[in-house]
Amino acid sequence: MSSPDQHLTLRCAPPGWATSEIRIGRNVFEECATALAEAPDRSFVLVDRGIPLAAHPGLARLIQDHPRSHVLPFDGGEACKQVSGLERVFDALAAATIDRGGRLVVVGGGALGDLGGLAASLWLRGIELWQIPTTLLSMVDSSVGGKTAIDTKAGKNLVGSFWPAERVFVDPEFLQTLPSEEIHSGLGEVLKIAIGLDADLFELCEREIAAMKSGSIAPLQTAIEHCLRRKIKIVESDPTEKGRRRLLNLGHTLAHAIEAESGYGIRHGHAVARGLGHVTELASALGTLGEGARDRILACLASLTVQSSKLAMERALHWIRQDKKCVDGRLHAVLPIDIGVSETFGMTVESFLEPMRTIRDS
Repeated sequence: MSSPDQHLTLRCAPPGWATSEIRIGRNVFEECATALAEAPDRSFVLVDRGIPLAAHPGLARLIQDHPRSHVLPFDGGEACKQVSGLERVFDALAAATIDRGGRLVVVGGGALGDLGGLAASLWLRGIELWQIPTTLLSMVDSSVGGKTAIDTKAGKNLVGSFWPAERVFVDPEFLQTLPSEEIHSGLGEVLKIAIGLDADLFELCEREIAAMKSGSIAPLQTAIEHCLRRKIKIVESDPTEKGRRRLLNLGHTLAHAIEAESGYGIRHGHAVARGLGHVTELASALGTLGEGARDRILACLASLTVQSSKLAMERALHWIRQDKKCVDGRLHAVLPIDIGVSETFGMTVESFLEPMRTIRDS
């Protein structure tokens, strides 16, 4: 694994899709700023207005040196993923006269990345997309792989597209300025990969979870690289989620129901952690996961600090029946079968929820 001072380049190249070049390391924002300065009128920057730019001079210069008519500050978080938010981005792209040779650069967390990615996929039937993820969750997951989406009243991420970013810039040192709850949320997605796909990463989490929670860069950067390498391998084999990519949904079926029921007041990674606990208990009840692996997974999940959530059985049924992973009343349910190994099982929504009639605060 690379050190913070080294710049690592990863590439995600699914057959028939644009290749994503992912740069990881300290001050990669400077590289992005240099590239944008070559043709400033070509690029439009969508940026989360809550980012502490004063703490990140390279990123601040990238935004402040860009033409003001080509920068749109936006409130991030799940609330931005609405049709109205999409319209605001379209209006700004039109005012900046971004044509088919243009690009959209998204600076923010996973929600703003989802919104901006969908806008890029639709504007003039598709323009170039760059992502600068600024949360742990977006660094380890949502900025790579091409999934874009907005939410509707019926549920989370029901309107979307596949549109990979051509360039992604990840600076793990940015994590030092995040509030602790954002780090803990991102660790929910790290544990998704660890539990379902990467036993070595799981062992790292067992050893270093306290350091990761406190924002220690070295173990977090190692975790980011593990997650992206695993995700790239899966996306390259199944870019549009017809098979193996479904494994990346581990913990997400219940998580999306928790988020929707809370009006998206629960952070995504916190909900994922709850969902991971549920599928671990379910796999154990079904006999597909051994007791030792179950106990290790639940102990690691218990070490996270997550928002409390409650979801009655009838409300879980309501939301999950509308989930895009539910077809003809049956789920593609992803369950862990060992540390770092998961599989997809077909089952009814009722069977999926049977071990936990009600999710209660822990």
